[in-house]
Amino acid sequence: MSPTFWGTTDGWIAIAGLAFGTFVIRYSFIGLLAGRRLPPRVERALQLAVPAIFAAIVIPLIIFSAGRVDFSTRWPHVIAAIVTGLYAWRRGGMLAPIVLGMTTLYTITYLTKL
Repeated sequence: MSPTFWGTTDGWIAIAGLAFGTFVIRYSFIGLLAGRRLPPRVERALQLAVPAIFAAIVIPLIIFSAGRVDFSTRWPHVIAAIVTGLYAWRRGGMLAPIVLGMTTLYTITYLTKL
């Protein structure tokens, strides 16, 4: 094994800094707020944080192609996302909307290639 196999010192310092930062951020909510009652508005905001983060990650993957909004090639993804969102909104759950969305996407993709 060469000495560069393990990376550079700067890389390990960055990894250690990120690990420490992640710990501090998580501890600030878990450790410092454990057993305390938060105001209802803060609790509601924290409940909405996960769907907002998920949407911020997923929506660009649905509508962007090569860094640009491209509905001409991404329309099957947009339709599958709309079907998934409507089903999840009306029926709830986690697994069924995901399976429905994947099925919709693959069905549209299969039918358009015939």
